[in-house]
Amino acid sequence: MSLIKKTKVQKNRTSVYEKKKTSVLLVEEQPTSRSMLKKALNDFDYYITRHISFDEKLISEVELYNPDILILSTELLNDTTLKELAEINQLLPLPIVIFAEHDSPTVIQTAIRAGVSAYVVHEVLPQRIKSVISVAIERFKEIQSLRNELKQAKTQLESRKLIERAKGLLMEQKQISENQAFDALRKMAMNQGNSLAAVAKNIIDVCEVLSTSRV
Repeated sequence: MSLIKKTKVQKNRTSVYEKKKTSVLLVEEQPTSRSMLKKALNDFDYYITRHISFDEKLISEVELYNPDILILSTELLNDTTLKELAEINQLLPLPIVIFAEHDSPTVIQTAIRAGVSAYVVHEVLPQRIKSVISVAIERFKEIQSLRNELKQAKTQLESRKLIERAKGLLMEQKQISENQAFDALRKMAMNQGNSLAAVAKNIIDVCEVLSTSRV
């Protein structure tokens, strides 16, 4: 095998290996190659996708590099960064770890509301960084699970409301019982290959259009 081919194979292996690592977007006020935090992350085998300053637009970097975790090191988070973190939490949620030199109860509360998974004050020993990140990732997973459960519950509630309303419309228009209205809905859902909620919404929409056209 030629030297060029060997080099390509090694690069490909490195690329695949790096993708298996937990990727980190690291943000520091003064990102340098001598960063203690960067060295600790490398020592623990994290893959740093980007090492940037707070001058960069965080949400754009997260969207572009899609890291597994976002880590920020600063003296104290400012309002601009807090707003960016809240935006990330809404649009591109991921575990967020803050290492800050100064304590501020107000800032910490705002950071937690913005989706920060771990907020660590004062200097952190390098050997503790991995455990902090692990806890942050687990906390993020737990919060996301609760969010998904809440979203599912809201969806189910909205579906039930649609079905009940559609049943009422069918009962009124066709002069049938509640059970017959439900059977009709279920039969339409099976024939159309749609959910009960989707069929119910279609019925409600059609009835509203017809009601408007009569006026």
